[in-house]
Amino acid sequence: MAKLNLEYYSGENHYSDGDIEEEILRIAREGKQLSELGTVEFPILYHLSPVRENILNWYPFREEGVCLEIGSGCGAISGLLCDRMKKVVSVELSKRRADINFARHQGKENLEIMVGNLNDMVFPEKFDYVVLNGVFEYAMSFTAGEKPYEDFLSYIAGFLKPEGVILVAIENRLGLKYFAGAPEDHTNAYMDGLRRYPGNRSVRTFSKAEWEELMAACGMIDYRFYYPYPDYKFPCEVFTDETLVSQKYGRKNWNFTENRFELFSEQEMADTLRKEGVMDRFANSFLIEMGRQPIRRETEVLYAKLNRDRAEAFAIATRIERVNGKLQVTKTALTEAAKAHLGRMQEQEAAEKPQSFGGMRLLAGKHEPGRATYPYLTGRSLGYEANQAIRAGRPEKVKALVRQVFDLCLEGRTDGKETETEEFARVFGSESRGRTYTWVAPANIDLILDNIFREGEAMYVIDGEWIFDFPVPAEFILWRIINEIYTNAPWLEEELPRAAFLEEYGIGEEDCGLFWQWADHFEKVYVKANGLGAYAVPEVGVSLEEIRRRRMEELYLDSTLYLDTGKGFSETETVKAKTRLAEGRLELSLRLPKGGDIRALRFDPLEGRPCICDLKAEEAGLVPQNAAEMRDGKAVFLTTDPVYLVEARGSLPETLRISGTVEVKDKDWALQEYQRLAEKSSRRWKFWK
Repeated sequence: MAKLNLEYYSGENHYSDGDIEEEILRIAREGKQLSELGTVEFPILYHLSPVRENILNWYPFREEGVCLEIGSGCGAISGLLCDRMKKVVSVELSKRRADINFARHQGKENLEIMVGNLNDMVFPEKFDYVVLNGVFEYAMSFTAGEKPYEDFLSYIAGFLKPEGVILVAIENRLGLKYFAGAPEDHTNAYMDGLRRYPGNRSVRTFSKAEWEELMAACGMIDYRFYYPYPDYKFPCEVFTDETLVSQKYGRKNWNFTENRFELFSEQEMADTLRKEGVMDRFANSFLIEMGRQPIRRETEVLYAKLNRDRAEAFAIATRIERVNGKLQVTKTALTEAAKAHLGRMQEQEAAEKPQSFGGMRLLAGKHEPGRATYPYLTGRSLGYEANQAIRAGRPEKVKALVRQVFDLCLEGRTDGKETETEEFARVFGSESRGRTYTWVAPANIDLILDNIFREGEAMYVIDGEWIFDFPVPAEFILWRIINEIYTNAPWLEEELPRAAFLEEYGIGEEDCGLFWQWADHFEKVYVKANGLGAYAVPEVGVSLEEIRRRRMEELYLDSTLYLDTGKGFSETETVKAKTRLAEGRLELSLRLPKGGDIRALRFDPLEGRPCICDLKAEEAGLVPQNAAEMRDGKAVFLTTDPVYLVEARGSLPETLRISGTVEVKDKDWALQEYQRLAEKSSRRWKFWK
């Protein structure tokens, strides 16, 4: 049984998520899993989601290792660390959070939870690993001195064995999401980290260069950066410098931040930064591995894709690794139940009959319980070829690649007319509604371009996770292929509209609706994937161009002076001027044409907006013609075409100078004012009667 150590607990708790933690404690003591709770409040999701483990469930810990976890919170990764190492000591300042951790993991014989201030604690042994998951940024809150972060890093390094490793998960101060419109995670202020936290003395995050300086100052001679995406809290992928480009960092993913603006597409900008070779400087989060001696890395993980947001039966991880200088790909079960899923993949790879994807060969791996190892293919994927074609503005190349895959897929079509089977309905739900499709079996529904590689003359399919023996419409497989292309490169829509692309294969709007139903059932009912999506918050789209346009409308007035030379006022005889309002003040000079027989003048101060004006003209009078009322000496125009008549005092001047104030309003304001005046008029009428 786990041990709860209160020797260093002072009785004081310094931080909390509030009463919701009592609810989390109750859930933990009842032994319930998040999957059993249905929809919950976000703090419960945050503390209990198994996706939190993705930050380290791929990391090659040494099984004999002893670990110190600093700031374990409610135990988001404590259980994982216990499963991977010989012994774990978790330090937590909050007693209530430590109670939650203990309730969740009390069955772990190798776990000790110590409650209290780390600075007060004495440990009888050194550690192989020190882990800080979202803790280091607060060092200045509990470490005195002029260099709190340097001092704290040096302090925790003192807990290590000589060859020990520190693992720090933290946001990047220069994360791309902050440029794109996300508020800073800790202060909830926009651009706060980018501006080096003005006025803040409690929290800091750091850029990559700043981390390198900090580690050098603390004697960390060996380190490696990993880049969890979309961040370290709920990562679904982990990248390294070697895979930031090849594995497409920056795919569209979850956002759980309220009031997150979208000043530009983070996805598109990530594509540009990858191409420029600087994505590492703008990754949203870091996981940093560091040590004071060369780190022994028997297995180097270069990339990990983590499918923990699924039913436990399908929870697997895919890693690109370097072992003894040789690259390989491994798939591992993240749960006991997922081992059977890997077993089914092995059966598909071992099947002697041709697969439904024709001349493409399914890559076979070496299997053992809960693990499969595959050779790393050095050729380019068709997805890479499509991406290059999109960048080069060659949509016809993309179409040719899709056609090639579809034609190969059809080589596996079954004979005769097929309809959905019971197995099909169990996996995809809805029926085909009598539509005629081309059914293929066995069928790989995940035949996306990123999963197909050229190796010399051969073409290999690298992922056989979703191959089914029952017939599936080839059109549905094609629809998934094309949708994946537009998900990765939505800007392709401008050159090659998706609907037109699909129509070339006879896939219309009704077909797409049906296929969406199948895909939705497969994801949510069969695989139970993307449960986090229910908690995602849409970004607030912001167009700086639209803001500029509106600001121009508010700051600059299109003013017009109409001249009546005996033919009445018309657009043919005018003097126009564009005038900038300075704090609502108008200063305007309009030069009248010489030699004209001007009989009357009309002045329109602006076009298209209601307004309140207090305007005067030198050597002339201005008389409002269509104002709704005069208020405190100002003309209230509810119309979008306010008009003044100009009354000259004697002869007309060569230049008409107009000055005063203009309050520009909108149409909603005008409607409210109109209703107010109508009610006022009605009350007067009743009083008179």
